[in-house]
Amino acid sequence: MRLTITLPNHLAEQLQRKAEEEKLTAEEVAINLLEEALEELWWPTPEEVVAKIKATPPDPTAIRPAEGSLADHLRQRTYDPDFEIEESRVEAIEAEMKVMTCANDDG
Repeated sequence: MRLTITLPNHLAEQLQRKAEEEKLTAEEVAINLLEEALEELWWPTPEEVVAKIKATPPDPTAIRPAEGSLADHLRQRTYDPDFEIEESRVEAIEAEMKVMTCANDDG
């Protein structure tokens, strides 16, 4: 589709400067800007995402053969004290979340 737009001088100058910076034509910069702006306005529905996934053929390069037993790996996992959270801290966080949920339900 061919479209002609008359830009105010200040926008035309900004567009030209950006085109020179990016070593593109003003038209290419304008198209890129429009694509970015319009792309943000459209979000697919969950149904559209599922349909796209179902329509996508499997990619054999994305499949790797197993390199061992998951159970063995999990059994051999080393303990990381920095990762573990004290039970009392977990309980405090859960209590705080419950208070916030109740406040949200009431308000």
